Amino acid sequence: MVKTKPSRYPSRGTEDRATIHQIIDEGLFCTIAFVREGRAHQIPTGFCRVEDEIYIHASAKSGFMDAIIGQEVSFSITHMDGLVLSPTAFDSSFNYRSVIGFAKAIELTDPAEKLKFFNLFTERYCEGRIADVGEPTPDQVSITKIVRLSLDNAAAKIRTGDVNMNLAKETSWCGVIPVETRYGTPEKDAQLPEKLELPEYIKKLAHGSGTA
Repeated sequence: MVKTKPSRYPSRGTEDRATIHQIIDEGLFCTIAFVREGRAHQIPTGFCRVEDEIYIHASAKSGFMDAIIGQEVSFSITHMDGLVLSPTAFDSSFNYRSVIGFAKAIELTDPAEKLKFFNLFTERYCEGRIADVGEPTPDQVSITKIVRLSLDNAAAKIRTGDVNMNLAKETSWCGVIPVETRYGTPEKDAQLPEKLELPEYIKKLAHGSGTA
């Protein structure tokens, strides 16, 4: 089993499940790294978490899925929370939260289980959407591959706080510049009928409840 404990600044690492879950749930994308035909690859993709597993999906024709199903992959989710500006460029850093893990990619084959994932995935990104547009059809489910990845071999690494140096005689500005990710103002598609108004569940998302 590949070890997930960081070799540099090990005190920043943790295997606390609540912390890992929070970092994952606040993420919008994860990166899947794998080896195909002797070459390293990585793919960014959306995901959702259910207990101690994360789920990803792609077209049934995807070479990406063919390459990872049944194989061990590495996955990561990262948040950049701030620029940490120190007295020198060398000592400057970032505040961040990240999760890295290793797991075997297991394919879901049961149609009912796959449909459940589709609904969870959609609601994770836009709560209320399934009630508006309906569930995926059986045909749509059948042409999609879904895999799950266990969090059993995952760990988090976090840096928070300030510059952490003596700045009493410093002449350059030092400190932390926060970085945020949030949803912006929705933009209606130009082809949409004018009479269709923005639904309440999207207003709720855009007004801050969906901030990541």
